[in-house]
Amino acid sequence: MDTLGGGWLVFQRRQDGSVDFFRSWSSYKAGFGNQESEFWLGNENLHQLTLQGTWELRVELEDFDGNRTFAHYGSFRLLGESDHYQLVLGKFLEGTAGERPSGGALG
Repeated sequence: MDTLGGGWLVFQRRQDGSVDFFRSWSSYKAGFGNQESEFWLGNENLHQLTLQGTWELRVELEDFDGNRTFAHYGSFRLLGESDHYQLVLGKFLEGTAGERPSGGALG
């Protein structure tokens, strides 16, 4: 991803419906899809990556009409499987999508 000078790791992409995201816990744990089209990198992979240091998070959303929004956080981490891969968000830095996603268990 080239946003803000590049260097971002894309860990989910959904763009054309070619991959079914209605999956089991084990599929989300391991990851699935094709990184050239639609995919999920995997909860365990993200957990292991976020153990290695501080990572920023930028979420980019686009609806079917082409309207785009984003949210940028100073840090994030994904807790391990015993904590149900809970997402922990750091400070909200900027964005048009709002400060926190709704629903789910967030840190």
